[in-house]
Amino acid sequence: MFERLRGKPRDWLLVRPPATAEDRWQWLHYSAHRACASGAWPPPSALLQLPGALIIPALDCSHFCLPAPPGLKRHEWPQLFEEYAQQPGEALLVSCLSREAGQLELLVMQREQVQQWLAECAALGLQITHGWAELQLLPPAEPGQVVEWRRESLRCLKAHSRQWLVWPPVLGERLPQAWRDLPGETLEGDWPSRLARLEQLPSVLEGMRPTRTRGPRAPRVSRVQRHLLLGCVVLAACWSAVYLVQSLRQVDVWKAQVRALAGPANNPQQARTALARVQGEATEWQVRQQKIVALEQALSGWLQQQPGWSVSRIEFDGSRWRLALRGNGPQPLPAEWQAMAQAAGAQWTDQAQHVAGQLHLSFDLGEQP
Repeated sequence: MFERLRGKPRDWLLVRPPATAEDRWQWLHYSAHRACASGAWPPPSALLQLPGALIIPALDCSHFCLPAPPGLKRHEWPQLFEEYAQQPGEALLVSCLSREAGQLELLVMQREQVQQWLAECAALGLQITHGWAELQLLPPAEPGQVVEWRRESLRCLKAHSRQWLVWPPVLGERLPQAWRDLPGETLEGDWPSRLARLEQLPSVLEGMRPTRTRGPRAPRVSRVQRHLLLGCVVLAACWSAVYLVQSLRQVDVWKAQVRALAGPANNPQQARTALARVQGEATEWQVRQQKIVALEQALSGWLQQQPGWSVSRIEFDGSRWRLALRGNGPQPLPAEWQAMAQAAGAQWTDQAQHVAGQLHLSFDLGEQP
């Protein structure tokens, strides 16, 4: 569809998208190697029957001359610009303008933008078969010279050695030193007053293909994303290896802790049984400690009410909590000790209850761990 023509001259209707949303499309009738007529859209209806060519604005494309890596295929050209453009290669439309002495002259455009322009051309009733960049329209410069196209909003320069320069007014009047002193030809107007032979120019739309209706496809991964993904995989593998080594070491630590708590075990079942026994004993011991705290609090309250009595001895063998009290006040009723023991969850035993001035109490807290 977008083949390069090298036959006899043809008539073309060149169309250029507007610079702003308020502007209109510009058109130019090309015939016999020259511009015959031009203006703002729409053109005369007879010109709409001519083959259309989309002109890519100079500010909407980038021009590169790069060494061609050995074995680089056409569909791999966008990969050369993924890191430079910071976007996946699928978003770029890359066309080759020339290939000489291992060098590629490439034009880079935004694929989505070009597709939008082509859709607008179709809505205008145009059949676009070719596309060229604005600087391709300039005639070739002589060696050591430059061709300059001056417009109100832009200056476009083209040198003999496949060098392009787009210079907007915001950068000032003075060109870079390498371009400033070059002699050459100056063209003016909305379109170049002298055009290149369009029949001999490569179309920048050769990389476009008609859209086919396909099922959903998985998104392609750019080279930068592939590198990041590979790095994540390597880090995950390293972390897994470290975790495995640490886990194996931790297993040995756990085994040593189990042996220290529950003694040696021949298999996991014995270890679980021993650990359950140790845990049960620890729970029982904690319960007995809570009972002692409750008894101490109750006894402290009783002593505050009976200032004539005091504690002379306390013993605890892990199962029984024994007290010896000395005093000369009235002795409490057995029901008081029984209530105190029941409140703490223990059993009270009266020992030597009839000795004057002495009380011997025993509280059974349960079996010794």
